[in-house]
Amino acid sequence: MKGLVFDIESRFAHFRKVYTNSSSLSYTVPPRTTIHGIIAAVLGYERDSYYSHMDANLYVSVKKNNPTYKMTQTLNYIKAESASELIKPKNHTQVPFEVITSIPNVSYRIYAGGDSFSDMDILIERLKQERYVFPPTLGTAFFLADIKFVSEVWFEKHTSSDYTPISSVVIADAVNELKLEEMSLIKEKMPRAFGENRTLRAMESYYIEDNCRMITAKLKNSSPCWRTSYGENEEFIVFM
Repeated sequence: MKGLVFDIESRFAHFRKVYTNSSSLSYTVPPRTTIHGIIAAVLGYERDSYYSHMDANLYVSVKKNNPTYKMTQTLNYIKAESASELIKPKNHTQVPFEVITSIPNVSYRIYAGGDSFSDMDILIERLKQERYVFPPTLGTAFFLADIKFVSEVWFEKHTSSDYTPISSVVIADAVNELKLEEMSLIKEKMPRAFGENRTLRAMESYYIEDNCRMITAKLKNSSPCWRTSYGENEEFIVFM
């Protein structure tokens, strides 16, 4: 399966958890829906126009390049009880906002592949030439991000009954057994797919290695793992 690898980084990131309301908590890594949104911005897809197309044709996954930590800031939001107060606000409300940061930067490696994704070649060329239709961000409009194209790759399906060192996040339901030595695992339930009008269509739980190490696991036979090589790297990926 044809694909590509690229890095995206920024000083800060925020991926709002769907179940939070007044307090804006953040996922540790960008969910599948956010990665689709980053790629849609590069290609210039209009907002809310690409969900079904990408969901069916574009496989993506992610790993952390640097250890991260979270801090909470307080933002002043407008408290509006009528449309006129949006123009001339009378009151404000303070909302806790969780921010992901790292030294020197928050950085993620994105894997994307799909033989049936019609814009794959266009995406590769835009990333190589750094020609983005809309500016890429890490979660919110004010966390502008830089993208570094890593490589064009080929993903080959890999099956094994033994432990496999997986570089990316791993779907929890795909795991038969974990080798827990020297791992710091986080399990987060994140959005997997949106429907029309950004309605949440599917959620999935994922294992994330918080210190950027590989996740050594035996996968279920029904859960594919993909092998790819670029430069001196050989990696095993589980798509989200």
